[in-house]
Amino acid sequence: MGDAEQKDLHGTKITKQLLKSQSGEFDLESIRILKLQNCDIDNLGCISECIGLERLDLSENDISLLQALTSLKQLCFLNLSANRITNIDPLRELESLQTLNVAGNLIGR
Repeated sequence: MGDAEQKDLHGTKITKQLLKSQSGEFDLESIRILKLQNCDIDNLGCISECIGLERLDLSENDISLLQALTSLKQLCFLNLSANRITNIDPLRELESLQTLNVAGNLIGR
């Protein structure tokens, strides 16, 4: 339990409670727009359960891994600017994605 508490000091994990409080929705599947910029998020947690999500702003966080986003097939707008992302390959699975902002990350060639 000490390790979990210590990990929480370094960042925020997306939980069902966080998603419900930020969106005002009771069911995660009902969330269409979500703005979680500058929330110290370093773990996407259960974001994959928001399968109806169309617009997502996760800018100015500490996110490095994107695998949890691959189930968001309705997503058409995604802002991941100012994070710690090095690889955007998982985003190739998002066929509805029209707008993507990954400026200010650690993406190399």
